Amino acid sequence: MTRLAGRSASMLLTLALLSAGCGKFTQARECGTFVKTVNAWLASPTPTSGADAGGPSDPKQIAAEARRTADHYAELSKSLAGLHIQAEDLAPRVKSYEEIADSAATTLRQVADALDRGDLEQARQKRVDFDTVARREGPLVKEINGLCR
Repeated sequence: MTRLAGRSASMLLTLALLSAGCGKFTQARECGTFVKTVNAWLASPTPTSGADAGGPSDPKQIAAEARRTADHYAELSKSLAGLHIQAEDLAPRVKSYEEIADSAATTLRQVADALDRGDLEQARQKRVDFDTVARREGPLVKEINGLCR
């Protein structure tokens, strides 16, 4: 019985080591997929600036630009949700990145809605809210870069 118990323990240890190795491989693969997705989004065409048509002070043009940018962030969120990241350390961070993209999209739509109503103070406040959401990205990117080395 001792030999069998020793053999079982040895097999369990081997399986545990293999599983840990597989986890790191999975994380590395998923990191690559995540980085590729975000880089493709960053490289995709972004909304044109208000200076191109109607001038930067035209509220209707600014509202349209905010909606285009919101749609761009919504595309990122949808792409991230479709990745189905499973790596234990990476998954919650990718989910946080997805939530940042969702918040950015929502806030930019609120900016556009306020501009359409002529509520410039509300639009300004929502723009400040957007900047607050955007500031969350840097520290998160740093964490993800640390995991995905």
